[in-house]
Amino acid sequence: MSRIFVTGGRQRPSRLLSRDEWNAYEKAVLLELDTASGAVRTVLEYASPEGRRPVTSPSHVFKAGSWDGDHLLLCTQTEVLVFDPRSETVVSSLSHPWFNDLHHVARIDGRLHVVSTGLDCLLVMDDADQDVAEVHSTTGRSPWERFDRDTDYRLAATTKPHQAHPNYVFARDGGRFVSRFEQRDAWSIDRMEGSARIATDPIHDGVPHGASTWFTVVSGEVVEMDLAAGRVLNRYNLDRIGAEGGRPLGWCRGIHIEADRTLLAFSRLRPTALKQNLAWLRPALGKQPEPSPTRICAYDLPGGRKLQSWSLEDKGISSIFSILPASPKG
Repeated sequence: MSRIFVTGGRQRPSRLLSRDEWNAYEKAVLLELDTASGAVRTVLEYASPEGRRPVTSPSHVFKAGSWDGDHLLLCTQTEVLVFDPRSETVVSSLSHPWFNDLHHVARIDGRLHVVSTGLDCLLVMDDADQDVAEVHSTTGRSPWERFDRDTDYRLAATTKPHQAHPNYVFARDGGRFVSRFEQRDAWSIDRMEGSARIATDPIHDGVPHGASTWFTVVSGEVVEMDLAAGRVLNRYNLDRIGAEGGRPLGWCRGIHIEADRTLLAFSRLRPTALKQNLAWLRPALGKQPEPSPTRICAYDLPGGRKLQSWSLEDKGISSIFSILPASPKG
């Protein structure tokens, strides 16, 4: 498989590290990259309509997507889009007042599972009638202790600080899990408990592959874990594989595992309102203030080799949130 889809956003013109992420992105972007030829094509650019976004300087970005049959599920900050790659059209969209800072959407057991990061919860949707069937906290406490059921959170620019900041939802060994940025673990939706801590720094993806679950660590690490046993199988430090000349790698977020290589996404460093989340950057930034560009890199992780790299920042995408195969069977 040489073609992949890349989801993310293009930043508004601004000085580096000067704009908060909730108003940073002018367009949500879906790119197609042919890793054999290096050709890059813009498949979709999108901005959420009025009524489904904040009024002032809304941020338009595709966070992490997934395949659903022959269609792609894409999430903006406040919407779920159903996209047909064959006709390259958005065939339907779904939104709800409890959608704020969506980070991932996937269909599990026939229903849409939407990670509403802004409300620190997972929403399970019956998309036929667009109703919320289940609300699952990722903090162990009801979301309605902090949030108001009657507020339209699509119109709120941000609800930070988050207590858990859930990122990815996935099914594993008969259960449903959400990766948690703040706790550095995987939260069991069905048992309402966290796994063993996966990394010291914040984690992002949670992608089942074979018998393992793979997590990216934003500081540049990949962790392969046996989630049922709570045991780390492998830990790969990307700073030691194909070093970037002393420059910080950027936000490591987005992973796609193939038979002979692992594709990882790195985003040029962006601002955050929670300065403690950038603690892992300070030593690197002190040595070299110019971060590496937004790109996809291919690795032979077991062999400790960086194989190839494709810069995408000049192709209209500033930050990447997920890598998907260009076909549902990829």
